[in-house]
Amino acid sequence: MTEFSSCEFTPPDGDKPSRTGSRVHRCIDRFRWEGVVVQQYKSEAEHWRGVVRMVLAGESGERTAFHVRYFEVAPGGFTSLERHRHEHVVIVLRGSGEVQLGASVHPLGPGDVVYVAPEELHQFRNPRGTEPLGFLCIVDAVRDRPRLADVPLPGC
Repeated sequence: MTEFSSCEFTPPDGDKPSRTGSRVHRCIDRFRWEGVVVQQYKSEAEHWRGVVRMVLAGESGERTAFHVRYFEVAPGGFTSLERHRHEHVVIVLRGSGEVQLGASVHPLGPGDVVYVAPEELHQFRNPRGTEPLGFLCIVDAVRDRPRLADVPLPGC
C-alpha cells in the first residue's frame, strides 16, 4: 500500500473543478494552497500580532453551513482576546502554542483539538515557538462578529 499525505494526493481527474463545483486545493508549499490567498487576520490593530488566515472552504460559492479556515500565528504572535455567540472548533496542524479559554491557559501542539463554546473568552498565542502555530478553524458560515475582551456581554 502506498502512503501519501493529503498535500500529495492527486485525484483521478486532476485539479479541475468537477461539474458540481467540487475541487481540490493542492498544497504547493508547507501549508500554502494553490489558488488560496493568504490574508491578513483582521484590520491592522494593537490587539493582535503576527496572524494570517486562508479560507479553504466557504467563501468560493460553496453552500456549506460552515467555513474551514487555516490560521498561522507567528512566533511571538497572538489572536484577539475575544468572545462571540457562535461556537467553533480548532485543530492544530503544526507548531506549538497555547489557548486561553476563560481564565485558563492550555498548551497546544499538533493533533490537539479545541472546542470554543459560545461567549467563551478566548485567544490563541505562540509565545515561545520557533515556527508558526498553524491550525484549522471550522466555524458557522453565518455568525456574529467577535467582541474584544473589554466589550461587555449584551444586556450587561
